[in-house]
Amino acid sequence: MKFYVRTAVFILSLLITAMVVIPASAGPGTGVNIYIDNSLLKIPAGDQGPFIENGRTYVPLRIVAENLGVKVDWRAETNQVIIISQDNPPPPPARLNKNTYDVEILINGTVLSIPPSYGKARITPAGRTVVPLRAVGEALGCDVNWVEATRSVIIKSAPYKLLEELAAYRSNLRLLDGRVVNSADLPAMGVKAFDATQLQEFQKAKELLAPYKPEIKLPDGTVIKTAELTIMGKAVLTADQLKAWMARETPRIAEKMRREYGREMLPIPIELVDLYLKIGAEYGIRGDLAFAQAVKETGYFQFTGGVKPEQNNYCGLWATSQPLTGQESLNGADPQAVKLQPGFYGASFATPAIGVEAHIQHLYAYATKAPLPAGKRLYDPRFNLVPRGTAPTWVGLNARWAVPGTTYGQSIIQDYWQKALQ
Repeated sequence: MKFYVRTAVFILSLLITAMVVIPASAGPGTGVNIYIDNSLLKIPAGDQGPFIENGRTYVPLRIVAENLGVKVDWRAETNQVIIISQDNPPPPPARLNKNTYDVEILINGTVLSIPPSYGKARITPAGRTVVPLRAVGEALGCDVNWVEATRSVIIKSAPYKLLEELAAYRSNLRLLDGRVVNSADLPAMGVKAFDATQLQEFQKAKELLAPYKPEIKLPDGTVIKTAELTIMGKAVLTADQLKAWMARETPRIAEKMRREYGREMLPIPIELVDLYLKIGAEYGIRGDLAFAQAVKETGYFQFTGGVKPEQNNYCGLWATSQPLTGQESLNGADPQAVKLQPGFYGASFATPAIGVEAHIQHLYAYATKAPLPAGKRLYDPRFNLVPRGTAPTWVGLNARWAVPGTTYGQSIIQDYWQKALQ
């Protein structure tokens, strides 16, 4: 599905969810409820409500269309309903069906074809045009289902289905207006909360997230939901497993560095494995996953970006597209251990161990609101700038640690850490 206007049908599929956000009866005495995108359709009291006839559900077209915010015209001489939802639509074609007793519906100049098995559009004694709901719903790209137990028609539009699909990832997304939302909240927010451009971005996000599995399986058979893997907790992988992973990757990285960068591979500082596991445990942070994050951030410790190996900065702390001026505040970090040097990209740390601890502290800031463990010095110069406790999971780092970072947490888990499980 692509979120840009190519056909009249797609325009209406975007609009269908904007029409019903106020709970109300679908029609007094009809016994039929219509839910569109989880909201009950409002039909004014005394107006033509939906009804079932010969096993088919019919709905009043004008009420539906006008709630969509589109223009509806009636051509009595030809029994045609003209629905216009775009500027400068093509002129309606001449009616080909000479049997003008049958109602014909045109959407932006295109005739809505209704299979005979669905029923016929017609005018009721109340003077309202009613149409088979399934035909209209499917023409608009919606899922239409009947729930006998509640005598309800459940309609889900294409944009709403997209929100539901994204919700399953329970992943942070950064909106175009700068807000960060969890995708699990999107259906409750509703399609009306987003314009067409944001819907386009949601479609792109879905495509980016699609390769990542909602669950991962550990060698012992334990299944972990990707969205529930917490930053705090015990490491799953041992030092030997992490080191073996680095050994397996070394030939590939060496070849890549020669091919893409024209230089020899920097030796992987394998001693960092033990530091991440030890320091991570002191803070209650999963050191194995923090090491995997460092591998991702540094490109297997090849530092092909602005941060350089001698900075001992393994997670891009304070690294942006602009070099430091040297005037930035350390925000309480130990000045003997941390430097913000002019012309450098990101903070510089006195030793590898301090660089690892600053990384662990930054994860700690996101994962919990608790103070640093007793006796610990502050090495992370951005610790006090983090909205504390806003990302207890690795997927929660999306759109926070990295921007837009749509798949940042998933990538740490499945593109890096999971390789060490093999």
